[in-house]
Amino acid sequence: MDAGAHVTRTEMPTAALRVRALSWRTGSEVEGLDLRRSADIPESTIRDLWQLLGERGILLFRNQHLDHDQHLAFTRRFGSLAKTGLLGRHAPPGYPDLFTVTNIKTDGKRSETENAAQQWHSDQSFLPVPARASLLRCVHAPQYGGDTMFANMFQAYEALSEGLRATLEPLRAFHSLFSSRTLASIGRKPFSSVQEGELQQLAGTFHPVVRLHEDTGRKVLFVSEQMVDHFEGWSVADSAPLLDYLFWLSVRPAHTYRHRWRPGDIIFWDNRSVMHYAPIDYDFAMLDAPENRRLMFRSTLA
Repeated sequence: MDAGAHVTRTEMPTAALRVRALSWRTGSEVEGLDLRRSADIPESTIRDLWQLLGERGILLFRNQHLDHDQHLAFTRRFGSLAKTGLLGRHAPPGYPDLFTVTNIKTDGKRSETENAAQQWHSDQSFLPVPARASLLRCVHAPQYGGDTMFANMFQAYEALSEGLRATLEPLRAFHSLFSSRTLASIGRKPFSSVQEGELQQLAGTFHPVVRLHEDTGRKVLFVSEQMVDHFEGWSVADSAPLLDYLFWLSVRPAHTYRHRWRPGDIIFWDNRSVMHYAPIDYDFAMLDAPENRRLMFRSTLA
């Protein structure tokens, strides 16, 4: 095994498969699979990948130049796809289960997803049953910027004092796409071109602040800057000091991994234990340059 590879109890049975740590506690790069032929991957390897995802939070597969059908076929090896709902308006033609993230204009108009993920969040946490995992495929990556950051919420929970853990255990937080923090950040409601009535399905729901990860049995902190602005029974103002501390703690450098995208990269992450965020670290005036094109497609597991 190459230097830098890490051995876990979930190391794959295939001799050609290698697993490397992306950071101390978060993420692993998996080598030796051709995801275009996902039907040929043994079921035992799929189980091992899912277990490794639960332990490490993120799996990176490089040099995987999949088409839409191959992307969805690999995702479905792990379970049923989540319904895209209104996000389906950003699906590529003929593929309603994919979500397009791009800064490429259509008919001269800027994409509503060019600045997606401006704040830390877990996908679809505003739904009664949040998404289990997401898979993001990079087709075009900009020359500069366009990175994605990930935060390990197992570590965030483990960094809490015993007293604060006891305080948080009984609490529930309200997750909404229209939280006051989101609206203050972007100055408008997300997907502003959608009719007001349609947006009610994204209104939000309560979730425990401390959740039990169903596969690992570990406790995880489940709040995010984008989706949460108050606890159940607390006002927004009363909730703010504690939430601000939790948000700060969650994204300390020791708890995060930052990914610099390349075309052909696929990142598979566990929404139950990982938040993500796309830093705005590029010049908007340069987005139209060919070398700054960003085109990605995401599938989500229910």
